[in-house]
Amino acid sequence: MMRLLIGACMASALLLSCTEAPASEPVARGRQVYRALDCGRCHQIAGEGARLGPELTNIGTVAAARVPGVTAEEYLRQSIVSPSAYVVRGYPDTMPHGLQLGLSAADLDALIAYLASLR
Repeated sequence: MMRLLIGACMASALLLSCTEAPASEPVARGRQVYRALDCGRCHQIAGEGARLGPELTNIGTVAAARVPGVTAEEYLRQSIVSPSAYVVRGYPDTMPHGLQLGLSAADLDALIAYLASLR
């Protein structure tokens, strides 16, 4: 429960503190959300960020193949909304729960579009 509360508070605070004007295009907006949530604190894209969580450089391709019958977008959404659903081998189950609670539906969709575009 505490992880859920911390995740929701962190998401809300980070998005409110974002000074960049929100992009209108979903992938660009998703990149802004990724940065505002400080996902790079645990994840790495193209050599930028940390390696505490899974590498995301090609996550659009990797996610499409990770679970048979599940699309990349479905996999990514489930991984954000319910982080314990798909724990990647070799990484601890430390993704904060509740990140989506501080996001609008459009921002969550944009974040998923951005991650799915990483191929």
